[in-house]
Amino acid sequence: MRLRLFFLLVIAQQVASSNEIKFGKVSKEDVAATQHATYPQAEAAILHKKEWVRFSYQPETGWSQIREVHYRIKIYNKEGFEWATLQVPLYVSSSDKEDIGSVKGYTFNMENGKVVSQKLKKDGVFIEEVNKYSNKASITMPEVREGSVLDIEYKITSPIYWHIDEFKLQYDIPVNKAEARLDIPEYFIFKKYSRGTHPIDVEQTKKNRSINVSYRSTDGSGWSAKTTHKTGSLDFFENIYNIDVSNIPALLDEKYTSNINNFRTSMKFELASTRFPNSPYKNYSFTWEDVAKSIYDYDDFGNELNRDNYFDDEVDQLISGLSTDTEKAIAIFQHVQSKMNWDGYNGVGCSEGVRKAYKEGVGNVADINLMLTSMFRYAGLDANPVLVSTRSHGIPLFPTRNGFNYVVSGLQTQNDLVLFDATDKNAIPDVLPMRALNWFGRLIRDDGSSSQVNLMPKSKSLDAIMMVVDLNEDGSIKGKYRQQYTANNAFAFRNNYTSGSEDSYLDELEKKYVDLEISSFDLQNAENLSKPIMQSYEFEKEAGYENIGGKLYISPLFHLTTRENPFKMEQREFPIDYGYPWQDKYIISINIPEGYVVESIPEPIAVALPEKLGQFRFNISATNNVISASVETALNSPVIPAHYYADLKEFYRHIIEKESEKIILTKS
Repeated sequence: MRLRLFFLLVIAQQVASSNEIKFGKVSKEDVAATQHATYPQAEAAILHKKEWVRFSYQPETGWSQIREVHYRIKIYNKEGFEWATLQVPLYVSSSDKEDIGSVKGYTFNMENGKVVSQKLKKDGVFIEEVNKYSNKASITMPEVREGSVLDIEYKITSPIYWHIDEFKLQYDIPVNKAEARLDIPEYFIFKKYSRGTHPIDVEQTKKNRSINVSYRSTDGSGWSAKTTHKTGSLDFFENIYNIDVSNIPALLDEKYTSNINNFRTSMKFELASTRFPNSPYKNYSFTWEDVAKSIYDYDDFGNELNRDNYFDDEVDQLISGLSTDTEKAIAIFQHVQSKMNWDGYNGVGCSEGVRKAYKEGVGNVADINLMLTSMFRYAGLDANPVLVSTRSHGIPLFPTRNGFNYVVSGLQTQNDLVLFDATDKNAIPDVLPMRALNWFGRLIRDDGSSSQVNLMPKSKSLDAIMMVVDLNEDGSIKGKYRQQYTANNAFAFRNNYTSGSEDSYLDELEKKYVDLEISSFDLQNAENLSKPIMQSYEFEKEAGYENIGGKLYISPLFHLTTRENPFKMEQREFPIDYGYPWQDKYIISINIPEGYVVESIPEPIAVALPEKLGQFRFNISATNNVISASVETALNSPVIPAHYYADLKEFYRHIIEKESEKIILTKS
């Protein structure tokens, strides 16, 4: 019986060994494969990913973190060639930085029925500075073709041992298998959090470990006391976490997604507390209130917010003679907005300090918006900073000081809280840049208390178009166009328009509407931010409608017709995020050419989304020689929950079908 059990164990070990993925050893079947077995449309796939994170200790430098990573990637077609270069972010600060080393790689291809390999050379690894806070290592594999299998290994050494990067388990290509192992000494207590819809298997075990340590020992007392440095060993246990997932589908980004990483299957470990020998227990677990108060206590936050002797004379002049709080707020906001230039860096702490930033006219987001808040307070207004996580930063899973990376100013009025961001020249009160429209922020008061703030706009941004179109006998059209943008729509237009010239803007407009010739362009209120954008022009188009058998077939919206459904996936696991609620209103008048009458026009329709989330109304009427079309589409909520995805997809189907219906004119 024991002999039989021994043989069974040997066989099990051999099977496990044969299934183990070894760097530099690939199967002929993997290299020869021409498409993914489960997802044949995939352009590439991660056949295997393995990570091992562990803590290292050196008596001279203390703790550090080591992360070893192995990727095995299959390239199926040319669209997958972007996976031939692996991008690895590296943290940098004034005193610490992460280093990458032990980079190895092979590209495997089929040649004459055999697997051949090409080794990664030193010139395939390139490290560049991204900004003052981070570097990026690029690993570019050689001889990549359709069908290549790439094996890549590297090791990151980080002095930032208290922060463990998220274990990313889902990508925009399928993942056949992903494994991760994390070895945490008993002195560090981490909480684990998962995101995404796919289950993650986590197995926890323990093992013993010993490290060499140095310490000081004192013999004797008084004048005769002698201190010596000694070395010894320290025994402790480690918590071992093994993460294992298989057959994870690609997470495909789709239109109107805030940040796809918010919904990616992944596992995050966050430091909760430390418990070192002969040292007090330290708790790092926070509530959001704790996070807000700790940030307020930063020298580069609260202290900077309380400085006011560098601007007092100028603010006194700005508000002199102004009687209302609104007038004072607008004057101060516009002053900061015009004087200060954003350096492009986010952060909840000042970079240069408000005094230096004000003097030089440039600073990061905290320099500018803490300065703005301080000026509001100096003028007697009820203002407080509001912490934000930008859309690119993601939605925090749990209370952590790293959860916020941006700050705006919140001004309390009699009726509501008005948000200000002076980093953008085209922003207006309560219209934040899209980067800051990320669900919820947290307002911090000077007494340390805080409260949650809804960052999403409440009122709809309007896009209103009036168009008059004349039909010519040769099939061409000629018309006049007038458009109005408000709120976030106006803000987005101004940023787009001011990024180039008028000629480049008109060129893009003519390309967008295909063969449209624009003349007599006029733009109003581009710089008057308090008023809506108004643009108007005249246009001509050669092929404006169809003449088939003497009948005229006309699309009632012409070049404004919605032709494509933005939602193409069968189902969606994450919300639809427009950023802000909006309303499009089109009023179009079509002058019927002489000698023609209306044979048929599309029937009116009204479609509504559940819970009053949106509506579409379409109505066409004909009176004498004029056809009038009124079309309205509105989304009343900035975010539509994922379970309404099928309804929203159907909503757009109705829009496309109705707007594609033709008006038919026949000779009288």
